[in-house]
Amino acid sequence: MSKANGRVSGQENSGFRADQVPNLPEPGSSRKRLGEDLQPVGDYAGIEPYYRVCEDADAIKHQDQSDPNGFESEEWWWNHQKIRFLNGKAFIGLSVFLLLIPYVWGGVVLAGGEMIVVYYSYVITAELPRAIQFLVVLLTGLGWLPVSFYILIKTMPWVMGGFALLLRPFDKLLGKLLDQGLEAGESAFNRETGEVSFALPGGKKLTAPFEEFDAYVERVVQHGGIFYRLMFVHRYTGKQFSQTSLSRIEPSKEEVMALWDMLQRYMDVSQPLPDVPRLEPFRHLDPVTAEHDHRTRRHPRFWRDLDLDAWKQGEGAEWLKRQAEYPWEKRTCKLTPQIGKISMDAYRAKRANAGDLGELVETSG
Repeated sequence: MSKANGRVSGQENSGFRADQVPNLPEPGSSRKRLGEDLQPVGDYAGIEPYYRVCEDADAIKHQDQSDPNGFESEEWWWNHQKIRFLNGKAFIGLSVFLLLIPYVWGGVVLAGGEMIVVYYSYVITAELPRAIQFLVVLLTGLGWLPVSFYILIKTMPWVMGGFALLLRPFDKLLGKLLDQGLEAGESAFNRETGEVSFALPGGKKLTAPFEEFDAYVERVVQHGGIFYRLMFVHRYTGKQFSQTSLSRIEPSKEEVMALWDMLQRYMDVSQPLPDVPRLEPFRHLDPVTAEHDHRTRRHPRFWRDLDLDAWKQGEGAEWLKRQAEYPWEKRTCKLTPQIGKISMDAYRAKRANAGDLGELVETSG
């Protein structure tokens, strides 16, 4: 695996900076992938993933009220130093479980709704001639398909959020189950070192600088339509990671792009931490963020004291509108121009001079 403990340009353990992306070697294969959209690096929209923020606002309020000291425990996976998440087999079971939700809801809306509209159209047209009745029922059934897709797109985020609320009383039990695979599946975005770690089979991890990973919006075809999720590919080994607890399946492509925007700003040490609920208890511990919050007079308990329902009707609605209307396609990439400016051998040599291993090796996690 690629193990990196320093920055290629000699910025050892100084973190990632979009305005200081080092020269990078060409990958062994094309970065273009069929049906997957490569995401740019370093051109920030400053937009947070709306639906994740809404869910996390409930989660942080619940934690703050039940056990405020829990933010300092190992069970709280987000802080100013790194964002931890599950990858690989540790997440497969949970992933399959969560995938059942859109399947079930899709079946209820598509099949259940189809049966209802066909039945009532049949009853209402009972007095009409058989041929006309058949035509009305057929057109009604076919007309329900686009309506059901529209309903699914609009309601899926709220269904997923409601399901998360139903599971909240079982947080501790689910936590224990997840802990069983924690050591094998734990992965992380490390803001301090500028590295990303992904768990691999056999208790191994791939750890490499953030700039060695490409992010894609992956299309996921499921019952009821096309959904999206964030996928990561290590450019120089070809290993890809999409089955993670971080990159959920979303009905909105803009939600996924906002997640990538948030992760980039989290990793960029020249930027304040993203203003999202799970990071709020740690904002004062990050110097750049603390200075930003002092300058803007940000309330230190904004998310924990927030009336979420009222926020959704006001500022939250503006967030969602901005996310949907932002010209995501006009973003430019600060990383791509750096690719191909150095050979792989020279790149490894620079890493070695910076105190790194300078080569691809396999190590245990």
